[in-house]
Amino acid sequence: MSSNKSVREQLERQYGKGCMFKKSGMEKKIEKKRVIKTYKKFLQEKRYTRKMIRKYEKMMTFHHLRHRSEGGKTNTENGAVVNGLAHIYMHSLPREQEEYINNELRRYKRQIDECNVVLVDDLDIPYTIVPMEFSIDDRKKGYDRNAKKREDKELIREYEEGER
Repeated sequence: MSSNKSVREQLERQYGKGCMFKKSGMEKKIEKKRVIKTYKKFLQEKRYTRKMIRKYEKMMTFHHLRHRSEGGKTNTENGAVVNGLAHIYMHSLPREQEEYINNELRRYKRQIDECNVVLVDDLDIPYTIVPMEFSIDDRKKGYDRNAKKREDKELIREYEEGER
């Protein structure tokens, strides 16, 4: 059986860092549904201070989409990365309401898997990256796309000159 931490790290590599609850737009979906206590209302009821909210929202945890007590395993298929406060919120809800959120998180993961979407840590929205000559790591290091184009043009020019 895998530990929650190692599986959470796998999920972060696969789906990007950050809270899936927030990235999936769950707060807005819940507000539209109007039958589940909203995240904002939960925060008001519990009287969390801003400092506590910031602390819990930075702390990422592994959430079992199917509870371990119901036979849910600790693996990437059965998990989601959520912040500590969202995790507390979800477990404060009645089971059927939590299951609605779990189904939405499953749908979010499935959409990313089906579309080959790459999540960028700085943005809250997913977007598709067309495969190119350089990787995400190159971009983070400040890879110069124009330098690659210049190198390609030089190689073509050298090749054409060699044929003459």
